[in-house]
Amino acid sequence: METRILAIFNQAGGVGKSSLTRDLGYELTKFQKKVLLVDADPQASLTEFLGLNSQDLEQSLFESLIQRSPAPIHHVHGMDLIPSNIDLASADFLLNAEIGRELRLREALKPIRSNYDFILIDSPPSLGNISVNVLVAADEILIPVQCEVKALRGTTHLFSTIEKVRMLNPNLKIAGIIPTLLDSRTKLNTETHEVIRSRFGDKLHVFTPIRRGVAFAEAAARALPVQLHAPRFEGNTDIKKLAQEVING
Repeated sequence: METRILAIFNQAGGVGKSSLTRDLGYELTKFQKKVLLVDADPQASLTEFLGLNSQDLEQSLFESLIQRSPAPIHHVHGMDLIPSNIDLASADFLLNAEIGRELRLREALKPIRSNYDFILIDSPPSLGNISVNVLVAADEILIPVQCEVKALRGTTHLFSTIEKVRMLNPNLKIAGIIPTLLDSRTKLNTETHEVIRSRFGDKLHVFTPIRRGVAFAEAAARALPVQLHAPRFEGNTDIKKLAQEVING
């Protein structure tokens, strides 16, 4: 199959992007897919969630973007990972003076793209040079939206941002919306999920919602995909359905 590069993108923080990237990537490997994860967030949550100490890294995505070094790849739980660290925060500023700065991530992935079925990019919760690089490198966007009313307020700005980036990447498409942190016991959560389905369902694919669970935080602390940390966690079925939908997308 042809490689698909998916950006897990939302300018809002706290929607579960890093956990989603980790667990979706791991689930895709269970379907015999070759997966590369890219941590493009200076907070390096995905890197830490997979057991790497970001402060000890000699090479990270930073060197690939700024120095155009070959991407450093670590193998973790059947996936490959290009890690991040706090140095990436300065890349936003350093790229300002560079010609073609929005193409750096696409160029870094080009030599290795064909090695994978899926490349999942965990993007930062802000709009700067790094986020633009992510969206220019991607073929598709997966948008996680928390099942909270406040999370819906920023979606207009989010779609406006995507439209602006399409001037640089006209083939970029939105794969769909992923409702996250759903607590079906809470009326407000379930009502917000229905609002997400009704607001976006006619125009975009709304994926299987990912339910809320303490297992995600525990998995992060243990540096494991949630499927390995808590094999009986009910939310694993959500991730499996999501992976199937992504593959069939």
